[in-house]
Amino acid sequence: MKILIFSIFFILLKEIINEYYEYKNLILNYSNPYYYISLKFENNEDEMDFIFSNYIPISFIPTLKCKICSKFKLNETNPNLVSIKQNINVPYYHYNYTGNIYNNIITIDNITSELNFIGFNNITYKSKFSDNGIFSLSYLNYNFNTTAQIFALKFTNTNSNCELHLGGYNSNYILNYSELKSFNVTIDDNNSTEQVLKPIWYIKFMYLFINNKKINNNINNTSDIKLSFDMGTDKFHIPKKYFFDNMHLIFPEKSHCQIHPDGYFICECNEDYKTNFGYFIFKNNNNEIFNITPKDYIIYESGISSSTCIVKIKVNYENSLFIGGIGVLKNYYSIFNVENKTFLVFKEEEIEKISQFLEYFILFLFLFAFFCIAIFVIYVCCKRLRVNHNNNDDSQGSINQGQGESSEETD
Repeated sequence: MKILIFSIFFILLKEIINEYYEYKNLILNYSNPYYYISLKFENNEDEMDFIFSNYIPISFIPTLKCKICSKFKLNETNPNLVSIKQNINVPYYHYNYTGNIYNNIITIDNITSELNFIGFNNITYKSKFSDNGIFSLSYLNYNFNTTAQIFALKFTNTNSNCELHLGGYNSNYILNYSELKSFNVTIDDNNSTEQVLKPIWYIKFMYLFINNKKINNNINNTSDIKLSFDMGTDKFHIPKKYFFDNMHLIFPEKSHCQIHPDGYFICECNEDYKTNFGYFIFKNNNNEIFNITPKDYIIYESGISSSTCIVKIKVNYENSLFIGGIGVLKNYYSIFNVENKTFLVFKEEEIEKISQFLEYFILFLFLFAFFCIAIFVIYVCCKRLRVNHNNNDDSQGSINQGQGESSEETD
C-alpha cells in the first residue's frame, strides 16, 4: 500500500511540474545528415518536412525561379504572400541565398505563427538543392504565442529522432540543478543592413585551450572567443585562423588526414582517437566551461587491417565563430531561453544516470513488493497448514477417544 501511495504521489508531482512548464512536444525526424520539422503554409493542406536550424536569422524557402531546386517550390504570385523586401542576400556558411523576404502564416502541429522567410531564387556554389527548404528557430526570430519564449532539444535514446519542446522545457530531465550550465547569449546585428541580413548569436568566452594548451586568440589577446550551435550542420566549424594555427594540436602526428570534397577530413587512427585528437575547452573568468571532445566530432570506423576516423571538422572562412553542430548538441538537453537570452545545457550522461537510477529504484520497489507478498503468502500458507494439522490431530484424538469408550461398553 505504501508503495502504491508513493507511486501515485510521484506521478502527480511529475504532472504538476510538467504543467507548470507547459510546452508542446514536437518530433524532429532524422535523415542523414539533417533533422527535419513538419510544417505547412497557409491555404496549403499538405505538411512538408524542412531542415531544422537554430542558427540562421531567417528561414529559406525555394521559389519557382530556383532552377537548381528539385522539390517544393513556392509560387511567388500567390496573393497570400506578403513581400517585405527585395533582392536580399543572406549567407549561410559558405553559401549565399538570394531572393525576396516574404511573410506568411505557418502551422506546426496546430500551432500557428507568422513567418518571415527568404523566398530564394538561387544559391551560390551549389549545383542542386534537393530539400523543401530550411526552417529557422533561434534567438533571432522566435515568433510563437507561447507562455514562455523558450524552446529545448532532447535527443532520444531509442532512435535517431529528436524532441523539440516548444514554449518550455521538461524539468524532469534536470533533477540535479547543480549540473545545469547556463551561458549568456550575445546577439550581434551590427552587420545588418537593409540589403544584407547578417545577425548572429553566440556565447562569449575569454580563453580557449586545445589539449590543455592555452591558445592566443590574436596578437594582443583581447578579443572574445565566440561559440554558437546549429542543428543545421553535422560539422564542428572552426574559424580559419584558429584551425591553421593549431592543426598540430587538432590532428595527431602521422594521422595522414585527407580532406573530403564535402569539407571534412578522413584520417588514419585507432581506438585511442578520443585522447589523440584535439580536446577543446572554452572558458570564462567566472569558470564557465564548455568542452568539445573528439567524441563530439569524430566517427570511428574500425577495419581488419586499419581503422579510419571521419573527422567532422570544417574550416569557417565566413566569420570568427566556432559552431558546434549535431554531434555536439546530441550530448545535451539544450534549453534556449529567448526572452532572457540564455543558453542552458544539461549533460545527456547525467540524464541517463538519473533514468537508470529511477529504473533501478522502480525495479527495487517491484522486487521488494514481490518479496513481501511472497513472504506473506508463505506465512498464510504455513499458518493454514498448521491450523489444518492441529484440526486433524484434534479430530484423530476424538476418534480414538470414541473408539476407546465403545470398547469399554462392549466389554
